[in-house]
Amino acid sequence: MAPKQAKKTLWVVCERCGCTITSNDKNTHTELNCGKDQLKCPYVEDGKLYSWLVRGAASPDGVPKDAVLLHPSAGMLIGAVIGGALELSRDGAPKLVKRMWPSKNSASAAVMLPAADLSGAWCSDSKRITVSVLRGEVQEATFLSVKIKNHTIENDISDLLRHNFSNYFVRVRSVLVYYYFGKKLEIEVTDVKSITEHSSDHWYVVNESTIWSLEKDNVKKVNRKPINLGGVDDILDEIKTFIQISFDLELAANFQPTRGLLLYGHSGIGKTAMCKYLIENLNCYHVEINGPAIFSKYFGETESTMKKIFSRATQNEPSIVLVDEIETICPRRSTGSTEQERRVTSAFVALLDSLHEENSRVFIIATTRKPDAIDPMLRRFGRLDKEIEVPVPDRIRRKGILYTILSNLSHKVTSQEIDSISDLAHGYVAADLVNLCTQASLKCIKRSSKAIQHEDLVAALTIVRPSAMRELLIEVPNVRWTDIGGQHNLKLKLRQAVEWPLRHADSFKRLGIRPPSGVLLYGPPGCSKTMIAKALATESGLNFLSIKGPELFSKWVGESERAVRDLFMKARQVAPSIIFFDEMDAIGGERSAGEAGVHERVLAQLLTELDGVVPLNSVTILAATNRPDKIDRALLRPGRLDRLIYVPLPDFETRLQILELKLNKMSTTDDINPHSLSARTEGFSGAELQALCHEAALQALEKDLDCAAVTMEHFELILKDFKPRTPQSLIKVYENFALGQKSG
Repeated sequence: MAPKQAKKTLWVVCERCGCTITSNDKNTHTELNCGKDQLKCPYVEDGKLYSWLVRGAASPDGVPKDAVLLHPSAGMLIGAVIGGALELSRDGAPKLVKRMWPSKNSASAAVMLPAADLSGAWCSDSKRITVSVLRGEVQEATFLSVKIKNHTIENDISDLLRHNFSNYFVRVRSVLVYYYFGKKLEIEVTDVKSITEHSSDHWYVVNESTIWSLEKDNVKKVNRKPINLGGVDDILDEIKTFIQISFDLELAANFQPTRGLLLYGHSGIGKTAMCKYLIENLNCYHVEINGPAIFSKYFGETESTMKKIFSRATQNEPSIVLVDEIETICPRRSTGSTEQERRVTSAFVALLDSLHEENSRVFIIATTRKPDAIDPMLRRFGRLDKEIEVPVPDRIRRKGILYTILSNLSHKVTSQEIDSISDLAHGYVAADLVNLCTQASLKCIKRSSKAIQHEDLVAALTIVRPSAMRELLIEVPNVRWTDIGGQHNLKLKLRQAVEWPLRHADSFKRLGIRPPSGVLLYGPPGCSKTMIAKALATESGLNFLSIKGPELFSKWVGESERAVRDLFMKARQVAPSIIFFDEMDAIGGERSAGEAGVHERVLAQLLTELDGVVPLNSVTILAATNRPDKIDRALLRPGRLDRLIYVPLPDFETRLQILELKLNKMSTTDDINPHSLSARTEGFSGAELQALCHEAALQALEKDLDCAAVTMEHFELILKDFKPRTPQSLIKVYENFALGQKSG
């Protein structure tokens, strides 16, 4: 076995002068007769390293940004520890304090610093540098005043500097380097304060709690347009009142004021914009808590960050703390909740309680889309004890928002035209109305016009869909009354039940009558009940929510009932609206004796929603079924589905119109007689008449793929075997049902 080689000695002590030099420079040191030339022969003496500087690239991965790289042997000689503070000095340059980080890739005496982080005299060609351990206790800086030496910027970047220079060492006249949109900013410290002392000669360490103040001369004043909000003045006034009472110490001494407010509403409703408006107008200090930004994978760091944010708010009172999407920070506890979520929620609750104990002039505004997703601990007196809903804008609020948006745009829209647009924009939230005006601007640009006109807004209404009903929105085909043959009496009845109460509300009020709550369309399959409902939605311009019976059922207990509640809540938000239940007998079938199953529970929830405590203002229920006799009688009483409309098999005139509509879209010969076809199709439903024309066309293609038109001969071949499929027994069911309703 070969003998181990002796470990090479990197440093040796000079026997004549007592300094420590590198073993490679021993001969040079002797030739210099113990001369102190640190470039030719670096050395360590009296706990200081006299060496040369290497200005390198950015720090390697895993190395702190404020680090200086030293060989471990050099660090050991001067008593440095990893992460410890080292004081760096050179002629003609202010001193620096950096954290020691070992690097075996450099020469044993080299001192390495990233060139990009150096400023002023540290960028000169001189390489001499002295490194020593920083002695004495280093205080935490509570306040830092800085100025930018070489640039003027448009924004106050104090928060950016605070995050970037956390854990850095500074003192008065220290210069920090920060890159802002490609500009190398040299930031000079003009004042530092700590809890115990205030001295220009001491070094301080900066942390996340340090308050940064950027001298105003460095910030270019930008003429920003003030945030204007329309349609929410009453909500803003209410919030302002709570904040002002919270900031008034005399009032707070007599009773416990509200210090926390929960602002909730649909996405895009304007919650964040309202918060920014309040901050801008109240002109007080504010900090923001954002869930994804404060969460850390390290134990306890998230709670510590949150505590520092509240501490800053308390030190700068009166102040406002904004907590956006609070459900991400304090979610409702469940079996799937993590330990971190429970800890963060507890920490947040404790910080809220401390505001009352210390009588701090700090106000918390939290926003959320889902108030039920928040931990209930937050929603009690003394915490987020005031809750304000920002509702989906009604016609008056929509008008206010449109006026505000259009006031900043070039337009030729009259006040009456704005009123008409706001009437049509059912279910539009503030973000939708902004999008509406944006789309109208694009239409305006395509016309090479400089001003938005009424036509542009009307065209934009067909593009922008209301986000308040996006989860339940269906794209209703462009079905018109003219697309449905005949049924004039039926169309009139539907318009009386749905359109008249909304468009002629004054007439109903004058006569003292209440419009129908719901309409049930019943009749044989294929008689266009669903198509009639879609035509009604298109012609009336109302928001249309379509639900098929089985869609509401879930295997999870309580989920089906929740689906019904959510459906009606959404319909109320986007009123005036129509809820269309297709295959109503699947939901509202007769209840059986015995234990209530999911069907009975859903029916009970539906009955509650139809005439419960919360009124169905401007919400019409439209239902369709083939089997009205199977529907529970409780649904058919006045106040619920109180208008029953029979959709019968089409009569001669109706069949004639259906056939003419269909034949007009086909290539046919002159020998086809619609009157004859109508007379020979007694008992056919609308769907069967459509199928008859379809089969005749296929028959023509079967004989000749290049045929130019469908002839009467093709219809004759199909009519031989094509029979109506609605049995007389089913017609009898409808007749008996109608008689039963009249007698009842």
